[in-house]
Amino acid sequence: MLARVAATRLGMLDHRLPTLGSRALFRFANMPVKPRSLFHTSAVTRTTDWQNMTVTEQAATFDPTLPGRVLGPWQKFTGFMSFYKEGIKALWANRTQYRSIKQQIRNDEEISRAEFQIYTRYPNDRLRMIPFAVLVVLAPELIYLIVLLMPGFCPSTCMTYRAMTKGARRHDKLKQKLHLQALNRIRNAGLSTSDFVDEAALTKAVQAGNSVFSLDQMSRTNLALMYRFFGIGPLSMVLPTSWLRASVQRRLEYIRTDDALLGSEQLISGLGLVELFRACQERGIPAADLPEYQLRLALYNWVRLSQRQMPDNAVPIAWSRLVLLNRSVKLANSPV
Repeated sequence: MLARVAATRLGMLDHRLPTLGSRALFRFANMPVKPRSLFHTSAVTRTTDWQNMTVTEQAATFDPTLPGRVLGPWQKFTGFMSFYKEGIKALWANRTQYRSIKQQIRNDEEISRAEFQIYTRYPNDRLRMIPFAVLVVLAPELIYLIVLLMPGFCPSTCMTYRAMTKGARRHDKLKQKLHLQALNRIRNAGLSTSDFVDEAALTKAVQAGNSVFSLDQMSRTNLALMYRFFGIGPLSMVLPTSWLRASVQRRLEYIRTDDALLGSEQLISGLGLVELFRACQERGIPAADLPEYQLRLALYNWVRLSQRQMPDNAVPIAWSRLVLLNRSVKLANSPV
């Protein structure tokens, strides 16, 4: 029951991973991750027609800020209170689930993507759990304002879709500036935008051995660029180069593992809107003002390119997002 509650907050559906196989082994920070063939269920049910670009879904159970929901003032207030209450309950359930997942890892057992997400998010969430719960009890009328002004104060299970889009919109403006810087950097490295527009060109550029595609050889300025693009943290200009490199490496390892666990367009079509939005943000895909089907296709293209051509090196895909920004790399036999 605890796993189901936690997975509901993550927006997972039951889907198989035919392209990966149930015994494929990946590593994240020296942790073995074996994708299960089945994933947890979610309260949100989706069916996707990739050719016609249509997505249908049932009304979400909790978040009152999801698109398509029209609520009166009292309904909004009670909706927010219910959402935060359920978020705290889910966070408490994740606490127990986190211990179980750690034990599974020690025993070298398989874990699902939902469990992998709990394992990576809970350590930060637990630092926010007590002060946020106190705020819910003492000043519930201030929660919405505080979450908008200080999103880092809020646990991931209590983050509304509207708060996420507000923060993403600010970050997307920064990405526009970083995009212009990236164009200058690739020209200095002897590359052009044509090297990133499709799968074949990107593969050829990587095989040429340009140093920008190697994290170990990447310059400090390029490391700082990626550090800011992925939204890892502030103060990139004052952090030591070794810190920047290690931080970018951890993010790319996380993304590579998550790509492997997503691993099929069927699973991506089953992600709930909030989880889909979060996955795009983690990969530097502009998300704030794009319709849902474009987010789903952009994530599909990223994961497919990662799994087919570059399973061991996500740096070229990260550069493609920096260079193309609002466009995806064109893939052979893609629904795009």
